[in-house]
Amino acid sequence: MTRDEALKKIKKCLAMSRSANESEAATALRQAQKLMEQFKLEETDISLLDVGEAKARASSSAANVWEVRLVRLVASAFGCEQFAIVSEDFNSAGNFIRKRDWVFVGISHAHTIAAYACEVLVRQCARQRQAHIAKQPRNCKQATKTVRGDQFAAGWVAGVEEKVRAFAQPATDKQLLLTYIQREYGEMTQGKVRNSLAGRKLNAGHFTAGFMAGRDAQLQHGIGGMPAQGLLT
Repeated sequence: MTRDEALKKIKKCLAMSRSANESEAATALRQAQKLMEQFKLEETDISLLDVGEAKARASSSAANVWEVRLVRLVASAFGCEQFAIVSEDFNSAGNFIRKRDWVFVGISHAHTIAAYACEVLVRQCARQRQAHIAKQPRNCKQATKTVRGDQFAAGWVAGVEEKVRAFAQPATDKQLLLTYIQREYGEMTQGKVRNSLAGRKLNAGHFTAGFMAGRDAQLQHGIGGMPAQGLLT
């Protein structure tokens, strides 16, 4: 029996130890304790079986401030921890590319649903941000359009918050999630966030437009609480 097989067996035994049948419960508990001693396992090792991770593709390789806020909102609402992984490779044309994925770590199905919600919302926000930029006067500098688009996106994130928190059904154990991340990934480094709004003169109208659009964001439950994959549009 491998360590992973022992962990699964112990989890089943512990579930049986809560049986109303006292004899069955006692036998299951003794078996669980014996396996834990044999494989030198702790309660945390058993608890970590309930922790999992899921990825959502970022809108770009850069960490845009509006997207970071949206990712943090989703993670908080679903009781998850989150971080980013940036990978580098060459595409089929031989060009060097970088991509960013958001990683959600959660209990039960929380990480799966959080990643689904994040991907849906990032796509919607990015698409509507581009549509807002396209509405700006032709004589606007590209930097000005970017600032206005980012203001819109910041408002969008603020507008969608209530809907995300109403959608979420979190179950969390922060220390357990951090233990999982430490075990799987080791020490993390702080990444840089691109904020085009810093030090710029802002117009509240763009934020308000984004806020109103965010309130109309589409996010739906799938069957049995699982993501409705067909809605990733």
